[in-house]
Amino acid sequence: MKRKLAATAALATTLAACSSGGSSTGSGSADSPGGLYPAAKLVSSTPAGTKAVDTVTWALATGEPPTLNPVQSGTDSSYIVNANLCENLLTVTPDFGVAPGLATKAEWTDPTTFQIQLRSGVKFWDGSPMTSADVAYSLQQNANPASGSINVGLFGAVKSITASGPLQVTLKFAAPNSQFRNALATNAGVVFEKAFAQKAGKTLGTPQGGLMCTGPFEFKSWTSGKNIVTTSNPNYWNGQPKVKSLEYVFIPDNATLTSALLSGQVDGAYDIPTASAKALAKASSGSLYFGPSTGTLSFGPVASSGAAADPRVRQALNLAIDKTAFVKNVLGGYGRVAKTFSVPLTFTGLPDAAIYQKGYDALPAPVTDLAKAKALIQQAKPASTPLTLAIPSGNDELLQAATLIQSAGKQLGLTINVKQLQATDFAALFYNANARKGIDFLATMGYLNAPGPIANASFFTMPPPLGLFNWSQYSDPQVTKYLGSANTAVDETQAANDFVKAQAIFAPANLQVTLGEKYASVYLNPKLTGVTTSFAYIGSPWALHLGGK
Repeated sequence: MKRKLAATAALATTLAACSSGGSSTGSGSADSPGGLYPAAKLVSSTPAGTKAVDTVTWALATGEPPTLNPVQSGTDSSYIVNANLCENLLTVTPDFGVAPGLATKAEWTDPTTFQIQLRSGVKFWDGSPMTSADVAYSLQQNANPASGSINVGLFGAVKSITASGPLQVTLKFAAPNSQFRNALATNAGVVFEKAFAQKAGKTLGTPQGGLMCTGPFEFKSWTSGKNIVTTSNPNYWNGQPKVKSLEYVFIPDNATLTSALLSGQVDGAYDIPTASAKALAKASSGSLYFGPSTGTLSFGPVASSGAAADPRVRQALNLAIDKTAFVKNVLGGYGRVAKTFSVPLTFTGLPDAAIYQKGYDALPAPVTDLAKAKALIQQAKPASTPLTLAIPSGNDELLQAATLIQSAGKQLGLTINVKQLQATDFAALFYNANARKGIDFLATMGYLNAPGPIANASFFTMPPPLGLFNWSQYSDPQVTKYLGSANTAVDETQAANDFVKAQAIFAPANLQVTLGEKYASVYLNPKLTGVTTSFAYIGSPWALHLGGK
């Protein structure tokens, strides 16, 4: 289940080469020396469009969204469509920093009081002004389990949310939360019209109920199984988009998507299938761009007992897998080896990026050492019982990754069986302990949609309830101390330093054996420009500047 890790994580949430240039892959791509796409060619966005365009057809490579309800949206398709419809209080910039959005200011006024100052003059699509009552209601819905919000956990320490002025909202916390501000740049900070949402009820975000938000594009229609049609918002506070109609079509089949892009039937798509990337990189029907990403392919333990729960077994598997070969062969060269699951883009846009980068650089570089791996297995003496690795069915990259993990296990004397699960069953692994019975490892494509690595690391290393994915019951008092401090620090620099100290301890435990970082990708009609190409597209209005060249 591709990237479902990030959606579930929301229940609790220096690439010098990054630029705003417009260079595409040309014809080189991963055919470059070494078989790896050059990091120097990564771009965070393409130049803004200058000409008006009547219609752009955009393919959703992960299929039709299950919902567009702003607080329930946790799939790639939902994120991509909603990013241009329903805005957040803060926004993620292409370099993965945090900038003002519907809020001009959002900050702590004391350790447990968070105040939001709203932008004046913002209107919903129906012409109604955005008020503090709308914002307070939106946040309250995100904090309410009964609404089906995927962000409930982020509001766990919130005691009250009130409209404290015409353009001001105040939140009172039981304890400081250093990660809350950045979370407002995701759909945890989304804003929608209170009156419309209350009238729509359970139909909000459905083909029948629709939406009422403030974004650069307006919801017009949703024909199930066919398309979602949106049109430019003429009264958008940040300037009307140049694209008059942005239509989304659902093409989850890789071959069909590739054919549609090559023929010009669709104008663009994110998350290009690795198997299609080389053909598209050389095509004349468009340009294939790659950008920095927070996404990594990894696998980790889901039980507190057995071989998978033993850090020596995980370290042995980590040493037995050739990560560079993984990036070349599984990702097609469109990625890079990663030292841990919190890769550089998660922090490069933060004020204390230098601290995080120094901590990342200090981690040991991944190596392949089969002799050392075998020695660790001899120390651990795991039972001969076969291990089960769960992956989502239909994901070629994770299937290839699973085969690689199997092969590494075999070299170490471990039998690893691969269990492919349908999307619903795989999703259940993240929140249902019974579903994890009989499973030892889980492999997934995970990512962060909010800047900052602290919260994500906490999910895997801290005691419950914060340790949502700490299924192996990993425990280290120093990690608990430093991450606990980082999560509640009022000072951002202190939080960064505390995180780095914790990371130096938990990274060697391989709570997630990170196979590699996968670059963000987008294919675009040659007549168009102006899209976000870094992974920031997942939650920011990526089509605001889309237009003709």
